Amino acid sequence: MENFSKIFDIAFLKKLSGKFLNKILRLKYFNQFFWNPPYDYVQNITINNIYNYLEIPPESLKEWCIVGVHLGKEIKYILRKYPNVKIIGCECSKRYVKRLNKKFHLNPRVEIINKAISASKGEAKFYETSLQGNGSLFRLGELSKDSYGSIQKESFLVKTTTIDEIYRNKILDILWIDVQGAEKLVLGGSKNTLKKVKAVFIEISIKKNLYLNSSYMDEINDILFENGFKLVLLGTDFNLTGNALYIKK
Repeated sequence: MENFSKIFDIAFLKKLSGKFLNKILRLKYFNQFFWNPPYDYVQNITINNIYNYLEIPPESLKEWCIVGVHLGKEIKYILRKYPNVKIIGCECSKRYVKRLNKKFHLNPRVEIINKAISASKGEAKFYETSLQGNGSLFRLGELSKDSYGSIQKESFLVKTTTIDEIYRNKILDILWIDVQGAEKLVLGGSKNTLKKVKAVFIEISIKKNLYLNSSYMDEINDILFENGFKLVLLGTDFNLTGNALYIKK
């Protein structure tokens, strides 16, 4: 009787684990990106395969700029994948600047600029939220509040500069923009740089009002299409926000 009970327990556990595995697999394949959400997919593809889209060897990528670098999680992957690339990371938030500087100050391939990137040089108010890495030059909009439960927190003055100022006499291969609704401000200060950059990875929102007066995808398309880019990757979340990759035609 004891042996029968053990056999029954094992059979029951196998059946239970089988049902659990089947449920996970169904979620993965029927809910298309259960393991890898579309916005993450676009980011991962960009980091690992951007050179294929550009039809160049990975060794030829030299300059990569990340606007809104947060804590620089993606930097180590980019440095590992592209042995000759140098990265400028721009971050103005008081929440992350000290940790960023400590993390990368000894790395000769990384430079951290503690300023907000905008359409002009000067000063602006920066607004933090209740979520990590979601600060912006704009106040929260209703879409962000409803979708993510974001709450407006502290604000402070920051210095601003432009991509054109940073890359006045430098080449730039990849422009990576993650600025929570202020994308059009960044592109507005990148008019000269957009003529020479090879690819733009950018956070987008198809809906309006993610942040007050924030950019949305139609505006991003107009700017980048006019500068000779085409959209090659797009991945959005349930609320139609996500990431996109544009490359020069």
